[in-house]
Amino acid sequence: MLAASLVATLVSLLSPDGERGGVAKHTRLLTSLFLVCVMIAPLRGAISALQNWQNGEITLPWQEDVEENEYQEDMQEALDTASRDYFTKMMTQTLEQKFLMDVGDVRCAVHWSDGGSSPEKVTVILSGSAIWKDPKEIQSFVTSLLSCECAVAIE
Repeated sequence: MLAASLVATLVSLLSPDGERGGVAKHTRLLTSLFLVCVMIAPLRGAISALQNWQNGEITLPWQEDVEENEYQEDMQEALDTASRDYFTKMMTQTLEQKFLMDVGDVRCAVHWSDGGSSPEKVTVILSGSAIWKDPKEIQSFVTSLLSCECAVAIE
């Protein structure tokens, strides 16, 4: 805006007045129209922003796609962790109920595949009175249930 004002002033000073100021009047008219156009040019962006806001499509300047992607990645990681914990707890409860073991006498350690979507190996850790259960039955049950490798250990 300041540069446009300086250009308009420079044009007014350097243009001749002409006979009875005829050229000066036209020069002032053109520089005035030029300045008005420069002043109202930002209104076009403001009007489109208001239309977007009215349609619910407003994006705030401080919001960036990078931050949104980071939040999505953090959310996905939290969901994956919660899912893995839930899976492990449910596997432990299933073994306790199936083989009639006391709560706390069995733990499961799950090794996940590279994508993290499926278990690759399950280690069933027995303690207390659960050490007397048949490890081959537990191993075959887990292998048939999950279609992955299973190991049974005694603590």
